[in-house]
Amino acid sequence: MREWYCIFTKPGHEDEVVQRLSPFGDIELFNPKLKRSKVRRGRFAQVVENLFPSYIFSRFDLKRYFHMIRYTRGVRRFVGDTEGHPYVVTESIIESIRERMKEGFVVMKTPGLKAGDRVRVTDGPFAGFDGVFLSEVKPRERILILLNAIQFQARVELAPYQVLSA
Repeated sequence: MREWYCIFTKPGHEDEVVQRLSPFGDIELFNPKLKRSKVRRGRFAQVVENLFPSYIFSRFDLKRYFHMIRYTRGVRRFVGDTEGHPYVVTESIIESIRERMKEGFVVMKTPGLKAGDRVRVTDGPFAGFDGVFLSEVKPRERILILLNAIQFQARVELAPYQVLSA
């Protein structure tokens, strides 16, 4: 039975693993990419990055391909329990990622906040902190929030996907 699994690869080997497994017709591979602007050598440039660095998704028959995929060059392990049994990734997770794709790349939507909106940081070193949305900083695809932390407020720049409306 074919199920989706998450494969943990060596850093920077995601495309290599996909290329090695592609010739097998009944192994479906999904390595979502993200295109965004990034400062390179003092200038903004369009950069293609993996949405999940060091991880790819694959749908295959576990009994038939587990050993081969597990020992493919560039693969570290399957994402799973401590005994090495891989977790099944539900189809809805894969579909939700695919729904956000446009022209082959995942599109990260800004949270649609207005100045003064209360937010909660969901990712990064400030995860769990509350703050107040100040503004978008468009050239760098960042947002500016006023972070509330133990009777202290700090201005912090974050990626839009790192906050959630509180």
